[in-house]
Amino acid sequence: MATLLDWGNVDAAAAQIEKTLNLETRREAFSLLCVTSLLRIDFDEARGSITDGGEDRGIDAVYLDERFGCRVIHLFQFKCHSKFNGSNRNFPSTEIDKLLAFIGDCFGQVDGFLDTCNPLLRQKVLDIWDFVNSGACQVEVHLCSNGERLIPDHKARFESSLARFKFFQLHEADLDFLSDTVSHRTATEREIHLRIVEEQIYERTDGNVRAVIGTVCGDEFIAALTDPTKPTQLDPDLFEENVRVYLGEQNDINRRIYDTAVSNEAGMFWYFNNGITIVCERFSYQPGFKNAPLRLLNPQVVNGGQTSHALFQASRTSFASVQRVRLLVRIIETQDKSLYAKVAEATNSQTPIRSRDLRSNDPVLVRLEASLLKHEWHLDRKRDQHSKIDESRRIDALKLGQVWLAYVRAEPDKAKTASDRIFGEYFPLVFDPSEMDAKRVISVWSLYTEIEKHRRAKLQEARRASRLAAEQEIESAWIVEGLYHLAFAVRKLADRANIDIFDFDQVGPLIPEAERRLAEFVKDRPNISTYRLFRNAATKQNLFRASLNEQPQQLSLL
Repeated sequence: MATLLDWGNVDAAAAQIEKTLNLETRREAFSLLCVTSLLRIDFDEARGSITDGGEDRGIDAVYLDERFGCRVIHLFQFKCHSKFNGSNRNFPSTEIDKLLAFIGDCFGQVDGFLDTCNPLLRQKVLDIWDFVNSGACQVEVHLCSNGERLIPDHKARFESSLARFKFFQLHEADLDFLSDTVSHRTATEREIHLRIVEEQIYERTDGNVRAVIGTVCGDEFIAALTDPTKPTQLDPDLFEENVRVYLGEQNDINRRIYDTAVSNEAGMFWYFNNGITIVCERFSYQPGFKNAPLRLLNPQVVNGGQTSHALFQASRTSFASVQRVRLLVRIIETQDKSLYAKVAEATNSQTPIRSRDLRSNDPVLVRLEASLLKHEWHLDRKRDQHSKIDESRRIDALKLGQVWLAYVRAEPDKAKTASDRIFGEYFPLVFDPSEMDAKRVISVWSLYTEIEKHRRAKLQEARRASRLAAEQEIESAWIVEGLYHLAFAVRKLADRANIDIFDFDQVGPLIPEAERRLAEFVKDRPNISTYRLFRNAATKQNLFRASLNEQPQQLSLL
């Protein structure tokens, strides 16, 4: 049962968000706390997911997720109690029927359904329909509260009702769970257990580095790496130091891994695959034991992320086949954290796609941080590196990379869909020291924050708009997905006017005109979801022809 300490822990985290983001209510801060904590996304992305307000049909947030090797539709409902004495209340069962009605109408595409949704939810529904039509996906329903969970009988009724909809799962985040998440108690110590097949194990020690090599069963490997709170995915925390994100089943190599795992040749997997490399703080096992259990403390899969995710997908298709898979694993024990990155880079034979943390000490970023500090700005090379500094004087390196890619490099669709590559193959293109200096970064960041202010204002307008305000609806809702294209449109207007794109004083006033033209562009395409529109590489080209009235021959990329 949650305690007063848990209440204070979660409430303080929400209060900090409310203050930092200058929000109007604690409820809004609580909503962002839940979305960012559960989905591991930033506040700007989380804002764009919120649909809470009048005519929200019981859906307070929607997020379409294609990370971690899965395609997932996340539906949220929040209940925020203002006082500790409300924390002993169960999640209201009356909300179940609202959620079921929405799910039935949405996925049944009931006639007239869109007219019952507020502007932001309406756009999200269109995005959901497009998302579903693009391929198989899962739906996860999150009930988030700083109180108690559903009464067990009502939870059973809800799950029974959801069972008729395929690929639906229920997740509950109560006060106790959120307190764990906020305090990172669940992430401080992570231990997984593997079992070495037979006595096939080899151990080696060199100074402060120790390692074992052995064979494990595919099904036991997947079970050990599955997210304990979300059985529909592998635990992302175990892949933080991996240099690659999962590239999906459509990637040729991953498809072959998947096909082998579910085929009659599953028993030959060990011979076809390079295996997995895991680095951990400590491992232990009993030598000489048949099928020796192996305990790993705080492990990181630094090589074999593609294999891990492909096997996970295979296990959901044919678990019996994955039981026949044998997998080569190399486990390295070291207290030297710098060795994690070296092993990760050295064991990846492909062109390395390095994570943000691995790039955080790159000389370019270190020098940029020092240069920005002279102008009283702080660069977050790592996530939340300067969390105690006021947000108005902080620049997030990842977000900077995205807006630089969209605005300076004229690639808004890549900024939207390929953020995982900012610290990979796009790093030299974005963080080019011959082009990037502190003053230019401050100017581009100022543009981003000004555009973000416009987006927040439009989101507020959309939340206040009634379902009858169709014109308002179209003009407001697109900006949730179109922020980077808006920066791109500003760039093109600046080019047309021969304005220096790094002079924010001149570029900033172009935002309203770019916004107006982009809104007209979206309005002329009512049958295309904004989710798809702003992920399509052709949009930036069509935008100029239709909205900025440029001639085709002037459309070369910069």
